[in-house]
Amino acid sequence: MTAFDAPAASPSGPTSRGVRLRPTYAEIDHDALRHNLRTVAAHVGPDCRVLAVVKADAYGHGAVQAAQTFVANGAWGLAVSLVEEGVALREAGVHAPVVVLGGVYPGSQDVIVHRRLTPVVWSLEHLEMLSAAVRRTGAQACPVHLKIDTGMSRLGVLPDRLPALLDWFVRDAGGTLRLQGAMTHLACADEPADDMTSARQLAAFSDALAAVEARGLTVELRHACNSAGLVRFSSAHLDMVRPGIALYGAAADASVELPGLRLAMAFRSRVLALRELPEGARISYGGMHTLTRDTRLAVVPVGYADGYPRSMSGRAEMLVRGHRCKVLGRITMDVCMLDVTDLPDVRAGESVTLMGTQGAQTVGVHEFARWASVIPYEVPCGISKRVPRVTS
Repeated sequence: MTAFDAPAASPSGPTSRGVRLRPTYAEIDHDALRHNLRTVAAHVGPDCRVLAVVKADAYGHGAVQAAQTFVANGAWGLAVSLVEEGVALREAGVHAPVVVLGGVYPGSQDVIVHRRLTPVVWSLEHLEMLSAAVRRTGAQACPVHLKIDTGMSRLGVLPDRLPALLDWFVRDAGGTLRLQGAMTHLACADEPADDMTSARQLAAFSDALAAVEARGLTVELRHACNSAGLVRFSSAHLDMVRPGIALYGAAADASVELPGLRLAMAFRSRVLALRELPEGARISYGGMHTLTRDTRLAVVPVGYADGYPRSMSGRAEMLVRGHRCKVLGRITMDVCMLDVTDLPDVRAGESVTLMGTQGAQTVGVHEFARWASVIPYEVPCGISKRVPRVTS
């Protein structure tokens, strides 16, 4: 390995055999993924299943590889947003249940049935499309999860329209669709100051479940809690929880983070070149930063096209030799500049950590998110596909 080589990339990264890679990469720690899943499972207890959310390429961690790790370590199933994401898992040989949270787009019903996906439904149109697809193909009854809108006001059937859907399920009697699950989504689970909204939603969900039961319908899996919800509302763990960001070692906010998680992604590069510049020199586009001393700058080959946001200009720090170094000037599309004046022996090819641990220092996802003025979810999701993912 030369000074500028990155580790070999996994299949989730854009690589070509024989091509030397730019030394910027995201390092995925599957031991951390296993640890985080087990931490969630221990928290909710043995009677509660875990539906591991791997939508958006497993929050940027590589959906297929993350899914395989979660299933191998006890997850009941996997959740995606899009039918296409579910198909990708099936084509990779993942056979566990795959719940499609985004519903049934017209034209997707045959793919859902053929690929044995489990769609979330909330309208009569969903039910009719899926039922027709089952009858056309002669497939076994398709499992579905009924979503109740208890206050998120986004997706799901409103409680006053629930009876019409229950009538449909009673008529079908499990012939084409099997009502496997019922779910809702909490709008304010990640806001500890707001208890009333979640309490009202959970009460409304309980009422909806009672209405389902009163019609003689049986639901195997009731689920309401995402990562923040499973921390805050132990009484709402029910039959299953849907952790997403927790499995990757973070939370919407540190106040709702499950203790003991480990960050599963590190963002790393290497020094591309060094420049000696005099006091008074202006740095990068717009000359937004003027040097107040003679400065040694390291050029690092990472920029906003890689998911290192321009909004962090003048705020971000990177780790070199275990020391924090300031990013100077505007972050550009492909590179940024780092003040290494206080580390005079730094050379081209030295390791740089943008997020993660180096020596005794750590740049965490919450700190990164504050610099970028985004929520922690956006950080790993925003690291672009031109950054190879490698397994540590």
